[in-house]
Amino acid sequence: MNRLSRRQFIKTAAYAGAAASFYSSGIFDRIWAAEASADNPDPLPPTRIYPPMPKATVAMVGLSDSIERAVREAVEMAGGLQEIEKGQKVMIKPNICGPAIGDKYPGRITTNPEVVRAVIKLVKERGAIPMVGDRAMLDPNLAFVSSGFARLCREEGIAGWPWNRGEYVRFYPKKRYWTEGFRIPKALAEADHFINVPLLKNHGVGGADFTCCMKSFVGVCHKDDRNQKGLNALHLRDIAAKIAELNLSKQPTLNIVDAIEIMVNGGPDGLRRKSSIWCKSNLILASKDRVACDSVALAVLKRYGAENQVELPYVTKSVWDQAQIYYGAELGLGQAEAEKITIVDSKAPLMKEIKDHWQ
Repeated sequence: MNRLSRRQFIKTAAYAGAAASFYSSGIFDRIWAAEASADNPDPLPPTRIYPPMPKATVAMVGLSDSIERAVREAVEMAGGLQEIEKGQKVMIKPNICGPAIGDKYPGRITTNPEVVRAVIKLVKERGAIPMVGDRAMLDPNLAFVSSGFARLCREEGIAGWPWNRGEYVRFYPKKRYWTEGFRIPKALAEADHFINVPLLKNHGVGGADFTCCMKSFVGVCHKDDRNQKGLNALHLRDIAAKIAELNLSKQPTLNIVDAIEIMVNGGPDGLRRKSSIWCKSNLILASKDRVACDSVALAVLKRYGAENQVELPYVTKSVWDQAQIYYGAELGLGQAEAEKITIVDSKAPLMKEIKDHWQ
């Protein structure tokens, strides 16, 4: 029921031409410009007061001959998937930013489907039931097809669907923001396990600064709830703190980051081609702790952003001064104290330089 049928596939694919025209019209740029010009004061300063949390391990594996091999190694180094039991349902969430149409994108804007394929295989080996879902910011049905995830799910014989086609349930974080709560997919809420598989990239809108494990939760939130009235609107102000609160809705069993090809400028959509910059960092990261994982992934982004002379906040600010990081830790989502985070690596390129950007 939740898979895209052949008829739906053909119908959705037929939208590609119209979507391409939509993008080339400049409407997309105007949407981002309007959000970027909104009132975005500096976020509340960090308290640096964190609840007791266990130490964290972040695995970094250099990609050599096989994406699957790198994913498997990173997962094992991060502690494995022993929590997943036979017969349990596992929701796997890639980053499906938007329809990836033709040559509009000289680099990736979505998680590489082969990274997700490797995760699907690992879940199957546990005897569990993998599912794939996400909600792209524009035309989720087209995005699910054009990004390659509809085909991937057919090939692997698993359920996969854009979340706009399913039911939602409301969640109340009861913190600073989202006073009316927000809706999350019922399939995600009811899943026994959640594996978060984001793509690492710059996010140049509204103070988010970067996209990785925590930012992935914007796709969890119902699209209409991102545009609530007043200060509850996601992109109006304090977007990084609101992103952190979105993460209270579900605990990932594991976070696996596609950092093979990262966008250091022009994110999240990559359509501003003159300013968009992609780099081959050839890394897979994994951790059970999303805050710690984001801190290390951000150091990767900083290293390649600095090399390309990108002058954006994610480059100029310390990892530990990013609101997603420190507020996420204040909420108890994960570690933001370097001395309590262990980075383990296997054939990871430029490790010393990356760690220099992490400290």
